[in-house]
Amino acid sequence: MGARGPVPQPDNVRALRGNPGGHTTPARVTAKPGAPAAPSWLDTEAKAEWRRVVPELDRLGVLSKVDRAALATYCAAWSKFVAAEKLLQGDDLVAERRAGNGPAKNPAWQIWREAATTVAMLAKELFVTPSSRLRSVKPEGDDGGDQGAGILD
Repeated sequence: MGARGPVPQPDNVRALRGNPGGHTTPARVTAKPGAPAAPSWLDTEAKAEWRRVVPELDRLGVLSKVDRAALATYCAAWSKFVAAEKLLQGDDLVAERRAGNGPAKNPAWQIWREAATTVAMLAKELFVTPSSRLRSVKPEGDDGGDQGAGILD
């Protein structure tokens, strides 16, 4: 289940509207921005996913070196998902049991489901999904050319 409530307003919109309710905004815990290095143990598919997402996330300013473990887990799970998907595409969805007790679910489904769940959960945490990006606000001190800057001026 996703985060509840309305999508938070970006910092620039909140600043323009002021604080009519007098609510205090909690301070955010931040880490020094920067993309972590990819672990050497990632397989080919996982490294390809790392090269696909990390530059974009770094450009958005949401990465820090402490995110390496979460990114590595996401990329490794993606690789397992792709491998299970390929197995399922090339095989029957059901498998015959050795004892001849009738058909059973292909074991690749369990791997596929667990990898898909991990990828989906970490994708939200790492701002890889559109909805997670809408719910986020840019880190303080972000001076990367915001394409919407000044739109409400």
